[in-house]
Amino acid sequence: MNVEQILENEYKLHPQIIKVLLKKGISDLDLVKSLFQPTIENLLPPRAIPNMELALKEILKYASKETILIWGHDDLDGTTSTAILIKTLNMLESNSIYYIPKRNSEGHKLNKFGVDYAYENNIKLIICVDTGLSSYEEVEYANEKGISVIIADHHELPQQLPNAIIVNPRMGGSFPHISASLLSLKIAIGLLNLKFKYDINYIISNMPELIIYSALGIIADKVPMFSENKIIVDLAKELINRYSFPLFKIFSMITGQSPNLYSIIPTLSSIHSEGFRHIAVELLLSNDEMFIEEHFIKIYKKTKDTLSKLDQEVIRIKNENKRVKGYLLLDLRHIEPEYIGYIAGKIKEIYKVPVIAISADEINKIVGEIRAPWGYNMLDFLNSISDLLNSYGGHKLACGFSMDVENLYDFIEEVERYFSNYKKQDDNENYDLILDKFDDEIIQNIDNLRKLGVRFRILFKGNLKDIVSKIKYYPIIDPNQILSIYAPEDLNYIVVLAMEDGFKIEEIG
Repeated sequence: MNVEQILENEYKLHPQIIKVLLKKGISDLDLVKSLFQPTIENLLPPRAIPNMELALKEILKYASKETILIWGHDDLDGTTSTAILIKTLNMLESNSIYYIPKRNSEGHKLNKFGVDYAYENNIKLIICVDTGLSSYEEVEYANEKGISVIIADHHELPQQLPNAIIVNPRMGGSFPHISASLLSLKIAIGLLNLKFKYDINYIISNMPELIIYSALGIIADKVPMFSENKIIVDLAKELINRYSFPLFKIFSMITGQSPNLYSIIPTLSSIHSEGFRHIAVELLLSNDEMFIEEHFIKIYKKTKDTLSKLDQEVIRIKNENKRVKGYLLLDLRHIEPEYIGYIAGKIKEIYKVPVIAISADEINKIVGEIRAPWGYNMLDFLNSISDLLNSYGGHKLACGFSMDVENLYDFIEEVERYFSNYKKQDDNENYDLILDKFDDEIIQNIDNLRKLGVRFRILFKGNLKDIVSKIKYYPIIDPNQILSIYAPEDLNYIVVLAMEDGFKIEEIG
């Protein structure tokens, strides 16, 4: 039987639900298992990903005799990915170093400084984690200097791929929406298996911190929390209570909170690169409690102060923009570039429109972050203006870019042109499901799947009185009491987000 038949006959799913799951990446029988039985036994094998075998052999070729450079990305998914590979290469007794480019002055991708550094220090292998797919010219430059490049990146694949060994879950053999940290964990599992015949159970017993690092990256990067991502996060929640980790011990001592994956993320995410030293990576790798305590106290306090200031900035923007149509372009050059993504995300949640926030780096280049609601593809926009940009990349709803300040006015014109000509996608693209009646089978399917981490955005139209009367029997999240305030006969539609905690009322009209 094929996937559709398995889902229909064994899991009793409605054809419309099956269609949604296929679209969300549950495309083969192994992924069906990882969805419905999210246990570590159902994590897909690393070598199922195209090019993984080639990458593992390339790493082992250099691990015993050459220094390997890990080129990371300056966010928590990138720093946890870096820590996973450094820890694993240490197990292989490999001499490895890492470099994470400074967002303010270097951007995100591999750059010629890194290639030159590798060449001058006789480094023959660079592994890019959570970055690298847009580094076409830089990889060519590395190849010219005899340096091999592996790109372990989970972002959208560009039209033109660099001439490197590319390991990307979107190529197949994996849930396509895993984080970079989970991709790095798969590389670690593959390396330890190929070298020592160790399996995932060895890592759980002897290197549980790798599972913790991976889970932190998954949560921080806000990838879909089902299938393989859920497997790792659920396991990490068990391990954090089973073992003592120095970083979490200090976190608990300082905050008074029990060890918690979610609570520590804002502090670790607030740390930014110093190039060859990233305190987040050092904190993850360190067993020195004095070192961890010294740095964590300062960072924790600074993070609380910074988030307070950023939230005040969000309030200011909200007060200055009573009405927003189509999109919002924010000039945040008074804010450090590493914080504009946070602000853009908050403003996007308020107005439910794409938010483009720009700042300037240390050498006066424009750095931008875009956050958009469901249904948009802002990578398409960046692709259409790539001639104005120095670099760009990311996901459809969350992406970043950099450009010369001389191009700013042209950029603003292109933004205005894009949104003035933008044709909103039809409802089929904006919602997982459009229902004009309450279908008990479909809603029961959704209720079961949301508990496994699958989110559904549903547009209810039609007989809203019947829909409202029946949906109230399910766990409802309605903080604004919308269903109590408005009579169903006064409404044309209701938008509901089915999520792990329940059915959230998002919008009415």
